[in-house]
Amino acid sequence: MKKANKKYYTNKNKNFYDDDISSQIKKFLIILGIIILSIALIWGFIILKNKLSENNVEETEVEIQYEEILAGQTFNRNNSEYYVIYATSDSPFYEIYKNYMMTSDKKIYIVDLNNQLNNKYISDEVNTQAQAVNELKVKDNTLIKIVDGKNTECVEGYENILNTIK
Repeated sequence: MKKANKKYYTNKNKNFYDDDISSQIKKFLIILGIIILSIALIWGFIILKNKLSENNVEETEVEIQYEEILAGQTFNRNNSEYYVIYATSDSPFYEIYKNYMMTSDKKIYIVDLNNQLNNKYISDEVNTQAQAVNELKVKDNTLIKIVDGKNTECVEGYENILNTIK
């Protein structure tokens, strides 16, 4: 058998295998550095934004109001005796009624007749004898006194309402 003469050629100036790996590592490290830098910048921006917004936030006390109700809640309040005033919120009397609610020792609720959920209870004629919500018919400046879930008094007109709740 004849031996084949094999010649191996190497480049003494450059080793292709080593150069290929080192350039890939460099590219990987550059990409990794860009990703880490991007995440750090985004994270820093979020922290800075949160700190700035914390400084600008004013603490406000949440106030839950129970005095304004819907007309459908007229007969189901927890108090044994209370008054329900029906008025439109754009009326000049509305704020006067609200002031009476705050200062009176009587329990007074107000129903805003401008609220669309109250539309089905609005009528030209007031049902002064209504004893259930499905019988309720009111108009602007109406007051109903409820005692133990029953309508015991119904008055109409601004002056009559003020005389009743004084």
